Amino acid sequence: MERRRSQPSRSTSLRLDIRDRWRRLLYWAERHAGLGGWVGAIGAIIAIFVTWSLARSEYLRTLQVEHARINAEISLIREAAAEFDPLVQQYIRLYEARDSRAKGYYGIEVLNDPRVGRMTDLGSMPITQWPSIESYDAFKRYLLVSTQLLQTSADANQIVSTERRIADYEGKLQTLNMALRDATR
Repeated sequence: MERRRSQPSRSTSLRLDIRDRWRRLLYWAERHAGLGGWVGAIGAIIAIFVTWSLARSEYLRTLQVEHARINAEISLIREAAAEFDPLVQQYIRLYEARDSRAKGYYGIEVLNDPRVGRMTDLGSMPITQWPSIESYDAFKRYLLVSTQLLQTSADANQIVSTERRIADYEGKLQTLNMALRDATR
């Protein structure tokens, strides 16, 4: 009977091959004394880039959160103005129809309307909390002109003043919406 020679298993030969390659690599590294310095320098450069990329990603995340906050404020301002404007439009319709309800329109009922309170609250915000100076200015102009127009309802004898204030009011909401659109991030 013929005896078979035992051959090393495949996993054993793979381990021997890896050990042999590792020894060669270590021998080569020992013969090149400056290699450690180069590896250290490359490691330092990689560390700088990793640190920079982490800082950059945190900055971008913070910027994204800030933009989301500003866009939410813009949405709130736009919504408040869109809810308030029908009050002004209703007064203009009553005035132009010479309806008797136009006189005294800006009375207790309108003053106690939550839409007026919301606009007043937004109007009292400091300029530093607004998305942009332009949006602050457009909002203040819109609120001032609208409020002045509504206040003319207290005196029906101010026909000329009411006509002028209606003319001043025209386009202010669109200007506000454009300023808010420009401030969107």
